[in-house]
Amino acid sequence: MRKVMLVDDEYMLLRGLKRLIDWSALGLEIVTTEQNPLLAIKYLQTNPIDILISDMNMPEMGGPEFVTKAKQLQPQLELIVISGYSDFDYVHAGLKQNAVNYLRKPIDTDELLETLQGAIARLEARQESDHNASLAVQTQSRTLLTSDDVIRQARMSEVLGLQFTEAKPVRLIGVLNPLPPRDLVNYLKVLAAIKGFYVEGQDFIIIFQGTAEQLNVFINEAPHQIGAERRPFLVGAPVKHLTELAQRYQQLRQEIARQYFFETAAGLRVMLPETQQQSTQVLPSYSEVKGMIDNLSVVDFSTWLTTQLEDMKAANASDSYARQFALVVLLVLSDHLTAFNDKTATIAAINRSQDMSALKTTLLRIANLAKQTGVPQFSRNVAAMRQLVQKRFAEPLTLGIVAAELHLNAVYLGQQFKQEVGRSFSQYLNDYRVNVAVDLLRRSDQDVGQIAELVGYQNSSYFFKLFKLQTGMSPGEYRKAGTMDV
Repeated sequence: MRKVMLVDDEYMLLRGLKRLIDWSALGLEIVTTEQNPLLAIKYLQTNPIDILISDMNMPEMGGPEFVTKAKQLQPQLELIVISGYSDFDYVHAGLKQNAVNYLRKPIDTDELLETLQGAIARLEARQESDHNASLAVQTQSRTLLTSDDVIRQARMSEVLGLQFTEAKPVRLIGVLNPLPPRDLVNYLKVLAAIKGFYVEGQDFIIIFQGTAEQLNVFINEAPHQIGAERRPFLVGAPVKHLTELAQRYQQLRQEIARQYFFETAAGLRVMLPETQQQSTQVLPSYSEVKGMIDNLSVVDFSTWLTTQLEDMKAANASDSYARQFALVVLLVLSDHLTAFNDKTATIAAINRSQDMSALKTTLLRIANLAKQTGVPQFSRNVAAMRQLVQKRFAEPLTLGIVAAELHLNAVYLGQQFKQEVGRSFSQYLNDYRVNVAVDLLRRSDQDVGQIAELVGYQNSSYFFKLFKLQTGMSPGEYRKAGTMDV
């Protein structure tokens, strides 16, 4: 429904106008009536109106002055002026402010209907034109930031009027899931510093060029319901040249993903330029995590996990860093399980977790399974086999070799091991080797091929396959993801 405002100092006229026609049949809703034009101006400062019907003879403020101020506040609204004066010159000022028509008291029903239908037609035409223009700007903005064609980028930059200067730096700004989005669109359209924007999923990517003062105005004067108090506002570092746009865009996307993952409710975040000093944090190793959580109850583990994730959030860790940390925790927890048939599915759940809560839920489920299993009690034979693996995992161990050293039947020993450990001997050996490889990837600079040999694999391809099965990524990807820049 389009919003209509009626302004007249005569109460009976306002009452009669409301009853004169079926407003809803025209798709119109009278949202407010006002007898005092001063109060009407105050209302228009914060409330959008589509059609304003106003008397031109009011004691508190002259009609021409009122419609002029109304148009200044909301240039797109349609004006209909009413007057009991036969002298057209008095209302001419109102018509010069683009009033759609002049209605004389007493108002004729047919004339009112015709006038309103004309106003609605102009609103629809303007809306379609604005929509098409907005789509064009969105397409140009998206092309500028996502295209790898330098010529196209340069052309779009020129079309949008971007100039890379120190006085008015270009920045990329992200506003996450603004509700309602229309309010943000309307706000962006009236700011000269907004060179372009587009919607990516539920988020707005904005191309801003202006001074620090203009940036503060943009942030502080945004409609309250979509401002930084209600939504995360992400302000990118200045872009000094067109060639930096793609990099800044990727940084903004990564930050958007981080905000969603750590479930940030609202707030302003100004992203730092790369030239600023950065600190680096490295993922804890398998053995370090094992030392931290091996003897924790499920409740204590939950507290520990929450603290770890909150510390990452405070340190501006990426969402991928948090997932890699979770995979290390999973490796430690799974070592306590004698039956873990959905390890691959659990790894997938960690890698696709959309937020911190989902990640915690997955790990707590595994922690509960590990606690229910309790501390496993192994027979002398199985304990000896586990000790052999821990001491000689780098050697070409097989069940046959171990059985021969223990002077036992290999078939019997394999069955006993699987019954007590929940995995075959070869599975246990591979799991242990991958856990050691995780530590080496964190602690050493050796290449992946050397690490594969150190943990007992002469065939690097086989090691790659096993590592990805265990952790959900290749050794190289795991090493790269293990460092967090803050």
